[in-house]
This record gives sequence, C-alpha cells and structure tokens, in this order.
Amino acid sequence: MYENIIEQLTETFKEDFELVRDDLGALEQTVEQKIQLLGQGLLQRLVNRQTNGYHGSSISCQCDGSMKFMQHRGRNIHTIFGWIKINRAYYHCSICGTGLAPYDKAGGLGTEQLSPGLAKACCLLAVDNSCYEAILVKFKSASKTLFLFSSFSLSA
Repeated sequence: MYENIIEQLTETFKEDFELVRDDLGALEQTVEQKIQLLGQGLLQRLVNRQTNGYHGSSISCQCDGSMKFMQHRGRNIHTIFGWIKINRAYYHCSICGTGLAPYDKAGGLGTEQLSPGLAKACCLLAVDNSCYEAILVKFKSASKTLFLFSSFSLSA
C-alpha cells in the first residue's frame, strides 16, 4: 500500500523533484515541503470529518440550566504542519451567560492557538539553557565512553 502511495507522490511531484535531482540538500528540502503540505491537508480533512464537539441540540450547564447549540464556530489553530481551521460546536446558556466549545477541551486545545503537538514542541524548545548545557555534558561524556568502548573492542 505504501509503495503505491510513494509511487503516486513521486509522479505527482516529478517536475519539482527533477529541478533539484542532483542536489541532495535541495531534494531533501523539497520533499520536506511536500510532506508538510500533505500533512496539513490531511489533518484539515480529518478534522473536517469530525463532529468537533457536537453533542446534540443542548447539553447541561454548570448552573443546572441547559446550554443550547448555537452554531459551529471556527478557530484557527497552528499545528506542526501549519495553520488549519477547526469548526467547533458552540453552546450557550441563556441563564448564566456561559459559552462552551466542548471540542476545545476534548481536543487538547488551550487558550493559545497551538495544537497539542506544536505546544509540546514549543515547550521542548523553551528548555532552560542550563538544562541544555547539562544534557550536552552528559552527551559528550557518553560519546567518549562509547568511543573508548568501541576502540577497546575493535582492538581486542
């Protein structure tokens, strides 16, 4: 199955790949761009096929009232593949004035416009420099040990 998909992608982007065929770096970058676009399109299509928080014409409110379904409201979300738009069910309680889009919590969305995957990536990149330096020291130490071990076992 994957072979067929890869063959179709190769044929679809044939002209783009031909332009950079002798430059591995440029070819790698072109493939990355195509995968990014494909990921964004696939993610958008999958999100569009969901009910996105619709639970019927009304749901219970925390004030013991009833929240009525009002409409689907769009929300732009930045994902690891780029921006997508999620149309989520929106409910409103006329008694207490509370509004709710159930998909936001179920989908792992916070108050920012970040998908869970992009939020995680941002957190990893925001690691304190001191932690980063400690990791580098351990990595260098492990590299030296591995080198010594492999040198020892190769010479033995």
